[in-house]
Amino acid sequence: MLDLAIVGGGPGGLMSAWYLKRKLGDLCRVTIYEASDRLGGKILTRKFDSAPAMYEAGVAEIYDYSMTGPDPLRELIQHFGLQTIPMDAEQVQFGGELLNDVAGMRRKYGAKTAAAIEAFRKRCAEALSPVEYYEGVGAHDNENPWAYKTAEQVLDEEVEDETAKRFFKVMARSDIATESHNTNGLNALKNYLMDVDGYIGLYSIQNGNEQLIECLQSEVNADIQLNHRVLTVGKAPTGRYQLKMMNGKGPETRDFDLVLVCLPHSWLATMGWEGEQLRKSMVKHVSYFDRPAHYLRVSILFDTPFWGEKIPGAWFMSEAFGGCCVYNEGARHDVGKHGVLNWLIPGSDALAFANLSDQELIDAALKSLPASLGDARAHFREGKIHRWLSSVNAIPGGLPVRDVMTNHRPEPKDHPGIVVVGDYLFDSTLNGLLDSSDAATDIILTEMVRLRRERAQDGKPLSDKIDREYFENYRGVGPYSEAWRHFTDPGYLTKLIGIVWGKAKGAKLLVAGSASGELVGALRERGIDAWGIENNRAIHAKTPKALKKYNKLGSILDMPFKDGSFDFVFETSLCHVSPKQVVRAIRELNRVVKTGLVFGSVTSDMASALIDRYDLLRGVKKLGTWWEWSELFFSNGFDLSMHRKDCTDALWEATLAANKGPGQWYADADSLRYSFFDKVEEEDD
Repeated sequence: MLDLAIVGGGPGGLMSAWYLKRKLGDLCRVTIYEASDRLGGKILTRKFDSAPAMYEAGVAEIYDYSMTGPDPLRELIQHFGLQTIPMDAEQVQFGGELLNDVAGMRRKYGAKTAAAIEAFRKRCAEALSPVEYYEGVGAHDNENPWAYKTAEQVLDEEVEDETAKRFFKVMARSDIATESHNTNGLNALKNYLMDVDGYIGLYSIQNGNEQLIECLQSEVNADIQLNHRVLTVGKAPTGRYQLKMMNGKGPETRDFDLVLVCLPHSWLATMGWEGEQLRKSMVKHVSYFDRPAHYLRVSILFDTPFWGEKIPGAWFMSEAFGGCCVYNEGARHDVGKHGVLNWLIPGSDALAFANLSDQELIDAALKSLPASLGDARAHFREGKIHRWLSSVNAIPGGLPVRDVMTNHRPEPKDHPGIVVVGDYLFDSTLNGLLDSSDAATDIILTEMVRLRRERAQDGKPLSDKIDREYFENYRGVGPYSEAWRHFTDPGYLTKLIGIVWGKAKGAKLLVAGSASGELVGALRERGIDAWGIENNRAIHAKTPKALKKYNKLGSILDMPFKDGSFDFVFETSLCHVSPKQVVRAIRELNRVVKTGLVFGSVTSDMASALIDRYDLLRGVKKLGTWWEWSELFFSNGFDLSMHRKDCTDALWEATLAANKGPGQWYADADSLRYSFFDKVEEEDD
């Protein structure tokens, strides 16, 4: 059994441990090291000392993407049975007065200012559709011209009305958590669109966001060590990874096979990295994302909600502190008879005001309230301060945006088992942190599968050759000419193609990795114009005479077919291509196909029992999960077929009927989802 360390017991560490249990089960021992005396990091729900009124001291709210597509975080919260409360508001404190969004701005500042606000929101919606917004941080961001302008520049170019310009800065600043000259126009654009219908919703977890931490902890399979601050990570003489830490009593050293570093960017920079190659790589990683943004939380308990009906929503935006958000905690939490207002002060103001005492911060917050609410001091009971300096990123995802593998594995050559997790790698939200945890644990899964095979058979190396003997006893089942049907059912393949693309019979199809052509022949008998390409001379030489015309000897790196020769490609050979040549192979497959590709290569997230039973890793040069492969397809002319026509349920039903489900090939419906790709034209990318 392999040993894995998770450094950091915040939401990223717990999300990663949760994913590891799902993906690895009991195949590795997980230890979580947390420097503080609690789990949860920036997710922190608290009550006041003088009354049991609840407030959020950390993460303010959660983004809801479910109106556009699958929302993994929302699904996780539902999995735990947690109840949620939608959050919404339209008020802004502007010029000392609470105004109702555009209507209020029109009343106070006139039609010209209101028109400027509406025009810029329309311009933003044209610049980024809800679907593009949903896709989040990705390579397509690098093509957006606003990515290379500051948010300040974009507002200067797009909004002439000075009051409207001020309005947008106020409305977005708490989410951006920095000044408009410190972030880019694209990051700001995504925040402006939060106020446009159809892009996103906001919600909170009933009875406190910290319940998510409690639920995650209840379902992870890990040894949790609190008050353990990891100081350095490096290589042990044995080749394993070594963690040196302080455990509250003294120094401690532990060795692990794999390490997940789940720390906020600001804490990542405090770590030591042993070995020059690792040190240099981690310095580059930290430097690439070194764009700190800041928050202060000022939470105040009042004896009563003295503002009455004047704050109808869950929050209002305020010009105070350069633009901040003031939450009405009673709109989402039980505060009893009391009133609770909660200031989220961002950016330079948070950084400067952090040097003030708690009482000075409380006084500043009270002074910032509009006079129309009444005498706040007369109702004051208690205040709490929480400082979150450098806790988020001013340009999340970095600039330019890099691929997910590069971001999560800073030194892949000599330290492939050290993987990082962080919301700064995506969009500085809990949603992005869950995405990061998913991606990082996929990388860990692949590394674990490699290590397991290296240590198989009591240390005796397994053969990695695709040779004559391999085909004589194909995957341990028998001669290839007899065993191929055990792994590929032509009727099942035909049905899947029909479900996804609506046609199979009469289509022209290429089998990439066709061996001696038996599958080609079986498909041709079903009315499909099937062809094959195989690069192993020994097995190709056994192609039946009647199929020689249709089963070509050659490499998928350079195929003897014209552009767009085939309607579909069914491939099982990409995993046998060297990592350096994989992109070339995918582009070549893209060149010869017109409609779509069925991905059939071996992946690291197949069931370990299945991999072991048939030694599926023999001859595999490029190992990755279904998700990792999809990233390669996305970058090279393909997109998920399910994005255009989601027929996952029908595919899964057909898979179970064909006995190709759990324990046989596909572990779940998601693996099928990531097995079908449409060719996309350049203008659709």
